[in-house]
Amino acid sequence: MQAYRFRLLFEDQEDFLRDIEIKPNQTFREFHDIIRQCVGLEGNELASFFVCDRKWQKSKEITLIDMMEGEEAQPVADTDDESAPEMKMPISVMDQVRLKDVIEDPHQRFIYEYDFLNTKTFYLELTRILDTDEKKEYPVCVKKEGSLAAAILPTAVSFLDDPDEEAMMKELDDMIKDGGMEEEIDENFTTEPEW
Repeated sequence: MQAYRFRLLFEDQEDFLRDIEIKPNQTFREFHDIIRQCVGLEGNELASFFVCDRKWQKSKEITLIDMMEGEEAQPVADTDDESAPEMKMPISVMDQVRLKDVIEDPHQRFIYEYDFLNTKTFYLELTRILDTDEKKEYPVCVKKEGSLAAAILPTAVSFLDDPDEEAMMKELDDMIKDGGMEEEIDENFTTEPEW
């Protein structure tokens, strides 16, 4: 039995990487779960893998939950060339797709996006195909470098430590307490339409 080794890099942090080994017959849901565990993501947000070519161009989406379930891909006009309609990207669900079903390149690439409201983008590339180790339980993270928390979690302390920001907040509080924020009424302003 063989295993794939993927290198995971984070878009916004150069000193961050994870090497993950996973069996070809395991699902993208299992891949998603090991990424969450070894990166330290909470796991309560939506996520998707995108199958990519060597230039990181997306060709297929593998999502945690199919929000478009029951809808078939419809042709969509390409903005550059209206004569050749472009198909919507095919969408599959992580639980239903095994890694070996989409690996087409010895250096297959994926983009993994987590939390669509505050997107965190990770890049995955297949780096090795190796024999499995009976002592390991797959999938498994075999190498960790860097911490993600410092790169993605904003701190309120840093905002309050800035003397200019602190002065502005104090001035705003004083204006509110003193009533300096009351609306000024423009006598010429009317809500009646002009027509």
